[in-house]
Amino acid sequence: TTARHPRWAFAFKFPPRKEITRVDRIISSVGRTGVVTPVALMRPVEIGGVTVSRATLHNREEVARKDIRAGDRVRVQRAGDVIPQVVERVAEPGRQRAEPFSLPENCPSCGTPLIERGPFSVCPNSFECPAQLVARLSHLGSRNALDIEGLGDETARLMVEKGLVQHLPDLFDLEAEQLLELDGFAEKSANGLVQAIHKASHATLDRFLFGLGVPEVGATVARDLARHFGSLAALRAADETQLTAVDGVGPRMSEQIVAFFREPRNVEILDRLLKGRIELLETEPGRSSAELSGLKFVLTGGLEKLTRGQAKDLLESLGAKVTGSVSVKTDYVVAGNDPGSKYTRAQELGVQILDEVGFLDLLASHGAELP
Repeated sequence: TTARHPRWAFAFKFPPRKEITRVDRIISSVGRTGVVTPVALMRPVEIGGVTVSRATLHNREEVARKDIRAGDRVRVQRAGDVIPQVVERVAEPGRQRAEPFSLPENCPSCGTPLIERGPFSVCPNSFECPAQLVARLSHLGSRNALDIEGLGDETARLMVEKGLVQHLPDLFDLEAEQLLELDGFAEKSANGLVQAIHKASHATLDRFLFGLGVPEVGATVARDLARHFGSLAALRAADETQLTAVDGVGPRMSEQIVAFFREPRNVEILDRLLKGRIELLETEPGRSSAELSGLKFVLTGGLEKLTRGQAKDLLESLGAKVTGSVSVKTDYVVAGNDPGSKYTRAQELGVQILDEVGFLDLLASHGAELP
């Protein structure tokens, strides 16, 4: 099992439903990582009970391969019954077609010249491009990052549009009076967001790394890097050889990480964040419990002393793995109040079940620092 997918199971899927519609126009959208993606805006069409009006065209090579242009009739499906996808162009003999689409040379958000990385066009202005900054703010406040309650996509967009946040560190300098300028904010909500930002400024290294949006670094890799290096200073000084020594980090990932921490603009942003704005709670390098390392836990029901996220973080800090389903490979099921079907499944398979008291005793016996 990886951090997101089981490798021991597979599923049969029905062929996706396809419908035909017309592309009104193609726009260039800038994502959090700076990748500029062509997006087809289409006449709304219903597919499997969902109205679809836009679909990504992925990259410049994919647009050229499918030869999709504004005004074309196209066949659309929902890949995996979820993600809208333009399958192909539907030929219309004798109809005059528009000019082939091409991505701009400069970023449509900040005007920075784009660079090419394989089939992708990328804006290198990572922390100052408005479109990227909005997405980075929202990502920084997400649950697996700094978990800033009240900092969602719309709030991040308003902060950037109003000029309250022009660089990522500006977020931690905000005052409640400034937030009152934003639509939907009153005194209570403004104070609440400022307090949430202040609370989030004391962050663990793994959550901070994930929130920064370091290329190729997801929540699991961030946790492994934090556990291996222990401090941000050690990680920033690491070279590619030292990074590939971390389980799960390969040559491509290590190259991206080193490049991120040595990019001068990123260095400036990090230094500003660490200068009185963010206090990192450093991780003890290599900390794990020999008895829990590699063991698989499943959490079900509500715990009184810990949130589900805190329980997961504590287990993973001791080297254990937390999975979402019970199987014969599960070592422990932690059952809180009102456990669901996972509890029944554990009984059927004979998996050891811990109540909250037993779970807390187990954590304490292996050196976990309980809140």
